[in-house]
Amino acid sequence: MNLRKKITCFFTVLLYGLGMYGAINPQATYIKEGAEVTEWQNIKGDAPLHVRFTSNATNLADGATVEWHIRHRTSGTNITRYEADTEFTFTEAGDTYVTVIAKEGDAVTDSLGITVTVTESHLEMPNAFSPNDDTINDVYQAKSSTKSIVEFHAYIFNRHGQKLYDWTNWSDPQAGWDGTYNGHPVKDGVYFVYVKARGADGVEYNIRRDVNLIRNYNQTTNSNQ
Repeated sequence: MNLRKKITCFFTVLLYGLGMYGAINPQATYIKEGAEVTEWQNIKGDAPLHVRFTSNATNLADGATVEWHIRHRTSGTNITRYEADTEFTFTEAGDTYVTVIAKEGDAVTDSLGITVTVTESHLEMPNAFSPNDDTINDVYQAKSSTKSIVEFHAYIFNRHGQKLYDWTNWSDPQAGWDGTYNGHPVKDGVYFVYVKARGADGVEYNIRRDVNLIRNYNQTTNSNQ
């Protein structure tokens, strides 16, 4: 071995011994219970679950790389990205393993991983609403128990089959039918909703049901005394 190679090997061993080699301190940023959080631990949420990953790599030598490996446990999805930071939207139900690796040449200097779990889907549509501006049930939309829906389209029809409204975002609190057509309130009565949707677990939803529009609805509580 020539002198140059000996010196290079010596400093490589020295740097590893002192901990002066490529390291990572990854973080994942996503929405949890309505608030943005940044952490590095196993994640569980509803689809679509968008996560921003940062490696926070330090002491990387020239030519060193950061790799992200995203592998679903059962579906066969297996993605590798070569970038310091990355983003990914999880739309498949079940467990996805995310591993970040720092490499110098063929040597792995650091690696860490977490599991991202997407819940199974669920979709329910109510059979009535009361758009009377009392801030209670004023908009017809998917029930709050709905989760992990990755495709959604809902249509409202009157009893003559005329389409009055449609929307595609089930998770937006403002999305849904407010009981109007062309800016004017429709009459109280029975209407019809058709929903075509798909869950993160591959479940297809085709929901057809009556919708009762009742503006003069008053919620009362009966007590037995």
